[in-house]
Amino acid sequence: MKFRSLALLVLLGGALSACSFSLAEDITPPPDYVSPTPMPTVGPLYPAEPPSPVRGAAIYAAHCAACHGADGLGNGALATEMPVTVPSIGLQEIASQYSPADWFTEVTRGSLSRGMPPFDSLTAQQRWDALAYVYSLSAPADTQAHAATLYAAQCAACHGATGRGDGPQAAGLNPAPTNFTDETLLSKLSGADLYRAIAQGVSPGMQAFAQLSQDDTWALVGYVRALGFDLSAPTATPVPTQAASPTAGTPGAPAAAAAGTPAATPVPGQQTGSASGTVSLSAGGALPSGLSVELRGFDPAATTAGNPTEVLTLTEPLAADGSYAFQDVAMPAGRMFIAQVEYANVPYQSDFVTAAQGSTSLNLPALVLYPSTADLNALTLEQAHIILDASTSGSLQVVELYILTNTGANTVLVPSDGTNIPFIKLPDGASNVSFQVASGSAPFLGTGTGFAVVPASADQKYGLVAVFDLPYTSKLSVDLPFVLAANAVTLLAPEGVTVAGTGITDGGVQAIQGTNYHVFNGPALGANADLAVTISGTPKAASAATTSSNRNALMIGAGGLGLVLIGLGAFLFLRDRARGGEPEGAGEADALGNDPDGITDAIIALDEKFKAGELGRDAYAARRAELKDRLRKALE
Repeated sequence: MKFRSLALLVLLGGALSACSFSLAEDITPPPDYVSPTPMPTVGPLYPAEPPSPVRGAAIYAAHCAACHGADGLGNGALATEMPVTVPSIGLQEIASQYSPADWFTEVTRGSLSRGMPPFDSLTAQQRWDALAYVYSLSAPADTQAHAATLYAAQCAACHGATGRGDGPQAAGLNPAPTNFTDETLLSKLSGADLYRAIAQGVSPGMQAFAQLSQDDTWALVGYVRALGFDLSAPTATPVPTQAASPTAGTPGAPAAAAAGTPAATPVPGQQTGSASGTVSLSAGGALPSGLSVELRGFDPAATTAGNPTEVLTLTEPLAADGSYAFQDVAMPAGRMFIAQVEYANVPYQSDFVTAAQGSTSLNLPALVLYPSTADLNALTLEQAHIILDASTSGSLQVVELYILTNTGANTVLVPSDGTNIPFIKLPDGASNVSFQVASGSAPFLGTGTGFAVVPASADQKYGLVAVFDLPYTSKLSVDLPFVLAANAVTLLAPEGVTVAGTGITDGGVQAIQGTNYHVFNGPALGANADLAVTISGTPKAASAATTSSNRNALMIGAGGLGLVLIGLGAFLFLRDRARGGEPEGAGEADALGNDPDGITDAIIALDEKFKAGELGRDAYAARRAELKDRLRKALE
């Protein structure tokens, strides 16, 4: 068995909401490392001023190019050290699938499962400027010159020469033509949205321009996007560069500090300031004497084993009222800080706070300490989602996602020796077992003997995943044991595979991201109960074939709607890793169907193979052109 540490590395990015989970990438943290959960403030999802790709070029070079590459092709100096593929954000096929608001959120909060730290140390306008430059990478100048001619001939009469919706024919139109300089609107729209609007028209007032070729339509998409940009010469002070080690790994979760990590001595001219906060008991009253608080600082630009390096550790005794303050702390822009207090063998941590340019003081979020209990029944298993994969002959892989809450008054201590979790019991015959933490989960805290589940509000969920194999030909009767009472159980099987048992109801077949899944709803279960099921059948060819190269996150909604949304790729990616295989990526022409996500991931995988020297240039170019054409058709 292998046990993936419950350090919740994936939470640094905060990319998913509190009610959604995804399977984390296979990132193993240092022993006993505990990761906090920062939630940087995103702010309005549109720029306050027109974003400038000219200013953004310098910001991109300083903060993004090391991983994403100078042209956004995912081939930066640090890309080869990433635990996952760096997205080729400079490619039209990738950029067109995301709105600026989507990317602004990810840049602000980071995405640790993709190895990306939060960049909230940059101002909001700097982040928008960098994104404007990123979009310009997929709309090169030569295509834009042609697009300007197309726009003047096809669009300007209604939308106006500058895109403000004030063309000579606009006065008689109802509704009025879209103002392409309105970033509150354009920030919500992806390139695919704009493509569809041009190619298919917008009811009731805009005709379809189906006579335009795909290349012309995409050229117009880039041109329309740029109408809201500030293309004037930059006047802002250049953004300071965060130097990256030429041999460093991928920015990701902070690495554990070595024992006795010294306080970082401020560099002459480096900004310094104070860091303060408060600590209290959940039940109120005086804190026990002898408690101290540790301030830990991490630099995302300097990495250790692919994780931001801890460069600063300071310790101060807590005042009687629970307050603390560290003075003269080196806090260059971009450095991330947490406060940590160990209480009853649980290392409670604050959320991250990132120093901004010009920071002279940081106020860390308040820390609350809780009494502890070993009673596992204090946890509530709100939902259990069980995903079945029967695509490998002779074997059934089972992915169980447990969605938990702790709304009680005590921190629940869960003992674990690294090979099991006591409230996750596996059926007889399970093999190739691994445990994962779900991205988007509230943070578990590592203890010397296991991990701790801290009380949290009802909307903050904990997510744990068990992955295992069972022997399977075409039929299997198995008891799935539950230690904790389960409020709801949902099973998903590939189309062609059925699940039967007492209390199991058929939820029908659902098309989920291009793959048909049969949904079965199970009954609520009491503690220490078994769900007896009979699984039978084989996947239909179409359903099995689509399980190829999509490496998106497995997302399962944990809200009250009971809707299960699956990005199939991470499930299969985990399966491939557990069995020692690799996702195929290229060469799966018939397997991809019309799923844009799957085709995009096939392009990424193809790029990886070419960069690794595994494909010749001619074969690479031919296959890539084919995939690009299929993606465009799928997006239409």
